[in-house]
Amino acid sequence: MAYEQRVNSGQLFKNRERKNDKAPNLKGVGLLELEDGSLIELEIAAWTRESPKAGRWLSLSIKLKSERQARQGNGHQHFNDYMNQHGTAFDDEGVPPDDKDIPF
Repeated sequence: MAYEQRVNSGQLFKNRERKNDKAPNLKGVGLLELEDGSLIELEIAAWTRESPKAGRWLSLSIKLKSERQARQGNGHQHFNDYMNQHGTAFDDEGVPPDDKDIPF
């Protein structure tokens, strides 16, 4: 049976291609379902950190899986369209729609 990504979840695996200390220790993917039922693929990266007060912990980076989504219909635009319908997002100029009339 083939693996099937579960909705609203993700997984991280050891980064075997780590070439320097700034590269993430763990990399993986996630799948997020929006309210309209559409699915957004995510890239997840994690770095192991340690501090005297907190002990060991993970620092995360979560981004849209842009390369694959660009080939499948521009995921960033779909995300912006969804957010525009529900109140907030950035337009093509990188400005929130409600801020266009602000003179500064």
